[in-house]
Amino acid sequence: MKEEYGEQCLARCTIFRWCQLYEAGRVNIKDLPRPGQAHVENNSATISAVGELIRQNRRIPTREITVELSLSKELCIT
Repeated sequence: MKEEYGEQCLARCTIFRWCQLYEAGRVNIKDLPRPGQAHVENNSATISAVGELIRQNRRIPTREITVELSLSKELCIT
């Protein structure tokens, strides 16, 4: 496969691991949540509000965004 795809080719161990997961019943291709993984906010109202604050003041500190919108510090860091 490396001859055909070059450096873009996946490692054999990765392919074998994916096959084992599939055979074990996992069909979802999205990553499962892991401890310590950053949370992604999907609330469009919150995203819009943060965007508006940043447009008003490009140097606004993260701390100020969290206070202004009542968000957790962890949510705002990412």
